[in-house]
Amino acid sequence: MHVADIDLPGFLEVHAKATAEARNNDCPALATWRQEIPPVDPAGLLRPLFERSTRTFVWMSPHSTVMAMGSATDFTHTGHDRFAGIRRGWERAAGTAVSGGPGRRAMPSLVGGFAFAPRPGPLPEALMWVPRVLISRDPDGTTTLALSVSVDPRPTTTDGPARTVADAFALISSAGIRPCPSPLLPGTTMIEVPSASEWKALVAHTTEQIARGRFDKAVLARQLRITSPWGYDLASVLGSLRDTQPGSTVFAVSAYGHAFVGATPERLVGLRGGRAESMSLAASMPRGATPAEDACLRAALLQDDKSRREQRIVTATLRQAFDQVCRTVMVPDEPHVLDLPNLRHLHTRIVGEIADPETASVLDLVERLHPTPAVGGHPRHAALEWVRDAEPFDRGWYAGPVGWMNDEQEGEFAVAIRSAHVQDETATLYAGCGIVAGSDPEAELEETRLKFRPMLNALAIPLSERAPYRQSR
Repeated sequence: MHVADIDLPGFLEVHAKATAEARNNDCPALATWRQEIPPVDPAGLLRPLFERSTRTFVWMSPHSTVMAMGSATDFTHTGHDRFAGIRRGWERAAGTAVSGGPGRRAMPSLVGGFAFAPRPGPLPEALMWVPRVLISRDPDGTTTLALSVSVDPRPTTTDGPARTVADAFALISSAGIRPCPSPLLPGTTMIEVPSASEWKALVAHTTEQIARGRFDKAVLARQLRITSPWGYDLASVLGSLRDTQPGSTVFAVSAYGHAFVGATPERLVGLRGGRAESMSLAASMPRGATPAEDACLRAALLQDDKSRREQRIVTATLRQAFDQVCRTVMVPDEPHVLDLPNLRHLHTRIVGEIADPETASVLDLVERLHPTPAVGGHPRHAALEWVRDAEPFDRGWYAGPVGWMNDEQEGEFAVAIRSAHVQDETATLYAGCGIVAGSDPEAELEETRLKFRPMLNALAIPLSERAPYRQSR
């Protein structure tokens, strides 16, 4: 692709209209240009993306691909109304935005995510932004480029669009070989929080609370803190996740010197054309070493009463949320098994037709659904109260919603599990387990260690280095 293939004159015309809009309203206005471009390998963009920008967003799912760098404008909000606050901020900005070009209007416009709970942390509790350069690809291979700048009402230079076009060309022309896994370096250390013994005691204490009727299910999380003397190559980490976790959504949010990355199998919600989709994902069982053992374990998961009870709780809660905004909701009577490379889960697909598509926003659905019983518990208030008091750390963005939204406020969000927070030399991995009546502390410990494996693989930690972990004090 040549820089001349990007329509700078068209973008300049849109920029001029946005400038007039900004001056008329005495407030900043967005100028966005969209056009189709030749297909680009997303994995080949990973290295130049992280080399050229400290603000990046990566989304590689079975349904869509989004690669973005830079920010034209940010939207942040705090408190329990953070989802509605982001929506209000975007609606105000969209009201004065000027867009043009032959590209699809329904492509992503806003990217980012939310912390698990509305509490201050390394990353904002709610952060979404309009990227300066965004490349999206549909499953059919159609690839669209969006370029955005924020126009100030005061007189400014006209090099904003030109610089953005140059940045987009530099990114695309730098796309190349997919990143290779990073080698394990001497001096890498690992600490589990809480320790194995503390975790088992916490699981036992939680099952006691369930027996007393305090709640039906609580989802507890653990951390695995890995320190490397040389830091981490995020492009290699994401490339490895993409190659080793087929069917999952590989994601990354990088901002303010922090990165949150992972490969999640759990889709929170997708909204397109008035059709909403979610998934109930619960219960876990390892994969077998042989085809015969694998088949036995698969059948055992379907027949396991504890697993079925855990999954029914999640399905019923999601169904209830869909019933509030949908005219029809379709939920299969029986779950099926979702097979992943090292784990399998019970899975139920939930589909609804939105009752009022004109006013629906994917953020409204995110607010209704988050946190699902798969990452919080049930009943919600009692379980979250227990989790907040019991866990010896703040979750940050772990198990929060991450995703994107377009101009029509449709979009897609995933639950950010199988993930890690990366800053400088430290990667903090997260894994959680749903605790219900009959949960066995030793089995739940092993489940968390299985759930750490996708990120451990991506960080190139070999099996010989995984056990025993050094315990926290």
